Amino acid sequence: MYKCQKCNKTTTPHEKCNKVVVETRDKEYINEYENKWGNKKQKITNGYEIAKEINVCDECYSKMKGEQNGE
Repeated sequence: MYKCQKCNKTTTPHEKCNKVVVETRDKEYINEYENKWGNKKQKITNGYEIAKEINVCDECYSKMKGEQNGE
């Protein structure tokens, strides 16, 4: 049992917990390595990471997925 963070409803026992990402942030990853000649190099890649995710009930989850699909 848990409390849905969207509708504030307490779920029934054994109901599956659905996690939904609601906020992300940009992240820059710096990878350092040595090439075959022993020189140190840096490779910079950009990506994103989860900043906030919420637990939602099955009903809210299906509604949120419908909104994302344009229904």
